[in-house]
Amino acid sequence: MKKQLAIIATAAATLLISANAMAHSLWVNLDSSFTHPPGHALSSIGWGHTMPLDDFLTSDWGNVEIGRYVLISPDAKETELPLPVIKKEKATRSNGGMDLEGGDLGLRKFTLTDKTEKGTWQVVTDSKITYFSQYVDKKGKVNMATKPMDRIRGAASFNFSARYKAEAKSYMTVGQWSQPGKAGHELEITPTCDLSNVRVGDLVTFEVTLKGKKLNCDMDGMNILNASSNAFGGPDHFCLASNIMDGKAQFRIPAAGAWRISTMVRKEVTADNELKDLQGKCTTVYYSSTLTLKAKP
Repeated sequence: MKKQLAIIATAAATLLISANAMAHSLWVNLDSSFTHPPGHALSSIGWGHTMPLDDFLTSDWGNVEIGRYVLISPDAKETELPLPVIKKEKATRSNGGMDLEGGDLGLRKFTLTDKTEKGTWQVVTDSKITYFSQYVDKKGKVNMATKPMDRIRGAASFNFSARYKAEAKSYMTVGQWSQPGKAGHELEITPTCDLSNVRVGDLVTFEVTLKGKKLNCDMDGMNILNASSNAFGGPDHFCLASNIMDGKAQFRIPAAGAWRISTMVRKEVTADNELKDLQGKCTTVYYSSTLTLKAKP
């Protein structure tokens, strides 16, 4: 009985770890300031649940490793940004009983010059691919590893193995809005309207593709685009939802503030589908993508 309880407890804990990581969102915060000419913008990386900043990129509740962080100009030229240094800092106790920690959330500054291109700029970040595998070893013990199945030794069977990657982007406009190009995401959310001056009551529209193919709500999957904001729904843990039909989805913005547009797609690995090359590495693939925007009153 004790052994069975231990196995159940281990299974629950490892499931919680992987579920927390995949339930977290990755997003880009991008804020412009023109108080002091010529103006500048600040970007940072959000991780967790609550905008604009929820937690560090590594915490007790979930970790993410950043593999790409770039600034994309209106003519689609990329400039690499320094990746955040992700490490767990030792907490120190404050007067009054708070634990204090430091960390890097990828805070970067972009200052306009007389050479700055007009149009829509993008800040894009992607996580590195992560695997979550739960397996039973030859002694019957349940284990968790952040490795694909083919790199785990001593496994008698696998309960699950998932491949996960998160992608995120945000926009700033210099002068007039220009239609932004693709950011190179597997799961890509692309605006099909001007996001530079969104106001309450405006309709915002998007195209959603997976590896270049338009997503749908059909027999292959119910694909939904979500919109959440601390100003509407976020504190109460609900969001707006739009069915993705022929790659298109839309929302009418009900409140001013920062909004996160997001979707996640789950695909099973089989011997005869487009993920067949991942057989033996994982059983399921999760794609996650976000886009952030701001709405005025």
